[in-house]
Amino acid sequence: MRYPIPSDTAASQARASDPQNSAWVSANAGSGKTHVLAQRVIRLLLNGTDPSKILCLTYTRAAAANMSNRVFSTLSEWTALPDAELATRIAALDGRAADRDTMRRARRLFAEALETPGGLKIQTIHAFCESVLHQFPLEANIPAHFEMLDPQMEASLFADARRDMISGAGTGVEGLAEAFATVLERGGEFGLDMLLSEIVGKRDELRAFIEKLGKDREFRLLFAEFGFNPGQTAAGIAASVWPLPGFAPSQFAEFGRAAEAADARQVLNNVLPYAQTAFAEADPIRRLRLLAKAFLRSDGDPYDPPKIFKKALVDRLPDLPERYLAAAKAILDVSDRLGLFRMLEGTAAALTVAGWLIARYEQLKRSRGFLDFNDLITRTVSLLSRPDAGPWVQFKLDQGIDHILLDEAQDTSPDQWEVVKKLTEEFFAGFGQRETVRRTVFAVGDEKQSIYSFQGAAPDSFAESRLLFAGRVRDAEASFADLKLTWSFRSSDDVLAAVDRVFAEPGVRRGISHDPDPLSHKAIRTDAPGYVEVWPSIGAEMVEEPDDWTLPVNHASAPAVRVAEHVATTIQNWLRNGEAIEGKGRKLTAGDILVLVRKRDRFVHALSRSLKNRQIPVAGADRLSLPGHIAVQDLIALGHFLIQPEDDLSLAAALRSPIFEVSEETLLTLAGERPKGQSLIASLRQHAGGDEVLAAVVSRLDGWATEVAFKPVFEFYAAALSRDGLRRKMTARLGP
Repeated sequence: MRYPIPSDTAASQARASDPQNSAWVSANAGSGKTHVLAQRVIRLLLNGTDPSKILCLTYTRAAAANMSNRVFSTLSEWTALPDAELATRIAALDGRAADRDTMRRARRLFAEALETPGGLKIQTIHAFCESVLHQFPLEANIPAHFEMLDPQMEASLFADARRDMISGAGTGVEGLAEAFATVLERGGEFGLDMLLSEIVGKRDELRAFIEKLGKDREFRLLFAEFGFNPGQTAAGIAASVWPLPGFAPSQFAEFGRAAEAADARQVLNNVLPYAQTAFAEADPIRRLRLLAKAFLRSDGDPYDPPKIFKKALVDRLPDLPERYLAAAKAILDVSDRLGLFRMLEGTAAALTVAGWLIARYEQLKRSRGFLDFNDLITRTVSLLSRPDAGPWVQFKLDQGIDHILLDEAQDTSPDQWEVVKKLTEEFFAGFGQRETVRRTVFAVGDEKQSIYSFQGAAPDSFAESRLLFAGRVRDAEASFADLKLTWSFRSSDDVLAAVDRVFAEPGVRRGISHDPDPLSHKAIRTDAPGYVEVWPSIGAEMVEEPDDWTLPVNHASAPAVRVAEHVATTIQNWLRNGEAIEGKGRKLTAGDILVLVRKRDRFVHALSRSLKNRQIPVAGADRLSLPGHIAVQDLIALGHFLIQPEDDLSLAAALRSPIFEVSEETLLTLAGERPKGQSLIASLRQHAGGDEVLAAVVSRLDGWATEVAFKPVFEFYAAALSRDGLRRKMTARLGP
């Protein structure tokens, strides 16, 4: 069913797609932002813009492919439409009647977009930066033949750098060995692995931070930021509590005698044993630790004086409570100060390790002529910012780009925004020789949908960049449209109202949006049913583990299992009670239900098991590890044998698989009764002389071995699966 589009949405979409405006569009989920972007590209082309002058940037390859498909499917459809229908489509899109020239151009756009040198550039920002760096390698100071690192190669380079560090390649670097020992001592092997993983993931931010600290390997600026003086040590900080306020040695001795005389059991049992050891300890750090055990509770807070000091003891020492609180405060203050200092020591050690590891990784990467994905952005920003080369590069790029369109702008990182800002610096700086061209910037996004913060995305940059570009455009006396798309084509009123209610409180809303206005999600599908039910959260429960280790532990009380049981029971009741689908006029079936999860963890497996236990058909998780599937492993084993006939294990796997279905007894005969040193294939050929089944196996293997010698991999497996019936055999044994 087609729903009428609200007039304000239609007007906003028309303004957003108008190629005469620069536009900034904040669009709710399902409100048609990709549709608007595709419309804008088509209107630019329809108005005579050269396809090579349009640059569409997005965050993921999937989004780029989706955008490209939408544009090209519309243009290809236009080539075959009757004149009347095409004229109607153009009028609806462009807001004006189509003349003969416009109609002719519309029919040529598909071929023009495909055939123009450079073509229509719809790509990820990383792909664009890669093309820029290939265009200007000398100016960017990188190898002209650079290659991109894939994740596996990147991990391998970091493994090499880590191995070099552990094996002592960095022994000449001042402080590295001590820093490495500090990290290992404080974090152990697990902590070291966690640290190195963090360094890998945040190397650009760490490198910039280390560079800001300068060449000072003692990180004095870092310590000074927290009020520590040069030369200050942990022992010196711990010693500052001594002598303990209110408990000079003579006062402490008096305190001990009074406690014994008053028979103050808590003091005698909890305070004095550690305190006496502390007063005899010469090492300041150990002494502070013992003082904390003596004068503070196990949770680190001071005792309540009336509860620990009996009246008989206070009568002997009236000022004891005040002295005790002063001593406890001093111990807490110095312990906190020491903890901060030790944390900074650990941070300095971690930064030293990070600095060396990152430098070594960069050295290995550079020596092999590689760039990684982070380099694409940082090198492009650096290239466009260089005073000697930047203006020339921008001039050359400026001649080729008139319109920049940015999709999923909320997931753009500050460095990526810097690329866009540099590219558009001359867009609105004056018309000069290009005064006939109205150049535009278009961005669409929704900061509420930002999901790539772990990769550096900064949703607040979306709002900040809007203000920057709005100022630039208006200073150039051009048109700037600041729009919101709030109507959803995807969901129903009930669901969207529940979302708005969750984020109605300003304090809660600040967690997902910097927009001061309340959230407003409205559904175009006004008659579509919806229902939202909020279940109470389920926490972990203690599991009683039996003393006998041979008895199983009941994990059915784990939160994931309990939630899975709840979901499965609810679905079972829906199906059993004949729950009707509103608006469909029929009963619910298992195929109508979709369970969305945040990630594929133990809950997915627990739910699948719970549904199967209730005889409810379930498709299972939507992601499959192909190399781990037994059918694929069988095909790989066959390939291994065909390229290496002496691989007995692979041949044995292929023989037992659905490919040949040789019995275990036969395989045992072939493998176990062969002469020492004889290969399995030789034994198979020997036994094939008197066995028709084995003779057929040998014949099939020989035929495939011949094909492998000249056929590409895909063609070989395609023929084996279809022509030779392997797919049918696999399905018969393993199921569809």
